[in-house]
Amino acid sequence: MSSSTSSSKAGSSDARAAEDLGGGDDAVSGKRGGKGSRLFLISMAAGLIASAGIATALPESWVHTPPEFGMAEAFEDHVTAACAAKAAPDLLIIGDSRAVAGLSAQDIGKSGISVEKFALGGSGIFTGWAVLDRLVDCGVRPKSVVMAYGSVHVLDTGAMMDRTTNYDLLKGPRASHAFAMASEWEESVFRRLAYKAMSIAGPEITGVDLVLLQPALRNILEKPPTAIGNHLGNEAERGRFLTQGGDRFYGQANGTSELPDERIYAADKAVPRINREASTAIADLGRMHGFNVVFYFLPISETALAKLPPELFKTVEAFRQELEPMGIRPLNAVWTLPDADFGDPSHVNARGRARVTEDFLARFAAGDLALGGRAGEPDDGVTLSAQEGE
Repeated sequence: MSSSTSSSKAGSSDARAAEDLGGGDDAVSGKRGGKGSRLFLISMAAGLIASAGIATALPESWVHTPPEFGMAEAFEDHVTAACAAKAAPDLLIIGDSRAVAGLSAQDIGKSGISVEKFALGGSGIFTGWAVLDRLVDCGVRPKSVVMAYGSVHVLDTGAMMDRTTNYDLLKGPRASHAFAMASEWEESVFRRLAYKAMSIAGPEITGVDLVLLQPALRNILEKPPTAIGNHLGNEAERGRFLTQGGDRFYGQANGTSELPDERIYAADKAVPRINREASTAIADLGRMHGFNVVFYFLPISETALAKLPPELFKTVEAFRQELEPMGIRPLNAVWTLPDADFGDPSHVNARGRARVTEDFLARFAAGDLALGGRAGEPDDGVTLSAQEGE
């Protein structure tokens, strides 16, 4: 009896709660058509409409958290300017955040080499190809192209669907072609379909823009004043990154003993197909338009070498050995700098940048194909272990 009474009271309580929410018996029973369900669907629809309205009306510099979007906008400004000028630099650099921090375009320029640097955080080999393809298409004619990447972007595709970096780089008249190639080279069936749709209809019509903007939009809807800070921060970074020729530090600590981005990979991580395809396409552009292509590995810390699975470096070394047959000359292999030369686990600090840029210039000038280490120094343990495993 008491059990029955409790059950009855619980049922009555649920019903009253459901009535308060507007659902009544239909909401309690889970039947479709209850007022609660309708209110929920209406609120979802209203949220999507509001998000779409904001996404359309509000410039993205107000939506995205700085500094990444400001850097991406500066990158786009740089592409536009290079195309307008039909730039013909001695050296054009494509690369990731480790190239942003490690290879100083300003110092390379001071050495007497004209340089244009198109590197951005999260940018993998595919987006490097896409940007180079766009630049060549608009009339930019470098003498040499440097693919400057950390080992992480041999193992990873890069943040291709990240709205604030790489995804935003696929712009201009070659964007459709870039998405089409991504749909052919990508291994994920879902991503292949998504890229194919974007190659045909574009990211706006397919709704990908809105989907990827949702987290950022939610943030400014919850905290409207954030939008002002976003805009001011992004515009400041946009001007600074462009003025500095694409040079920027990420961390400026005097050393670190933590592990870099490669720590997320298991020992058996394979090189994605898209990285090989994009590398081959970069080499093809060089052959078609008469420029040399070289590959330069940015360093890892001594701690990373000691603590990360050695199999990862063997995989990277195997990829390095594939470059020459493609038509890409590797200037070095995976190499290390002391932990004190890193401002954070993945990026060098000011001291590290000076050493990296000096090493690069020596190798580039000499055409040094020696493995590993800094220019003029013996091979390091990474390369030696890779050779022993061949």
